[in-house]
Amino acid sequence: MSKGDEIDLRRMGSGGWGIPGIVEPDVLQFKKCDAKFILHVEKDTVWQRFNEDKFWQKHHCIITHGNGQPPRGVRRLLYRMHHELKLPVYCLLDNDPWGFYIYSVIKQGSINLAFESNRMAIPDAKFLGVRSRDYEEFGLSDDVKIAVDDKDLKRSKQILEYPWFKGKKDWEKEIATMLKHGFKMEVESLLTKSISFVTETYVPQRLKQKSMWLD
Repeated sequence: MSKGDEIDLRRMGSGGWGIPGIVEPDVLQFKKCDAKFILHVEKDTVWQRFNEDKFWQKHHCIITHGNGQPPRGVRRLLYRMHHELKLPVYCLLDNDPWGFYIYSVIKQGSINLAFESNRMAIPDAKFLGVRSRDYEEFGLSDDVKIAVDDKDLKRSKQILEYPWFKGKKDWEKEIATMLKHGFKMEVESLLTKSISFVTETYVPQRLKQKSMWLD
């Protein structure tokens, strides 16, 4: 319910519902929720694939995106749905320093807005992918490779010094593998297998493989 208007997310069509900048309880209330989890993807193009394949219907979930780094309204809504509706949050982001940073912002909050972390950060969020190992595991083509440059190297070193990454062996290994490969990958790289590989194979498989999640 938003400002007196009842919104059914299942009937929003191909464009979905645009998350407003203000989603506080006095503006937006939850009436009913049948979803089991939230899948947050990095970009609208990937969200469109999930929506067209009706992933949300098959897996009983809510799918969101932030057009890159999610704005405050998106992060605040994720926080509210996670805490008030008890929905776990899973992230599908690019395998590059910026995708990793986006995850850290969702999980722990922005360094620049640390004072707002207690009303936006979701420490229980999980990173499903894209993982550095996916290139070999799923036999992706060389077309998916995007060369790591000096900016990526510098950004990776910075990220490893952030409090929420520092000392985490799994993340240190993940970033080291990306740098060793010498290339990064976008979520769209999974579409090179087939148009619906990411919705019909990759994410359903990852949802079952908790040992593959990054914390």
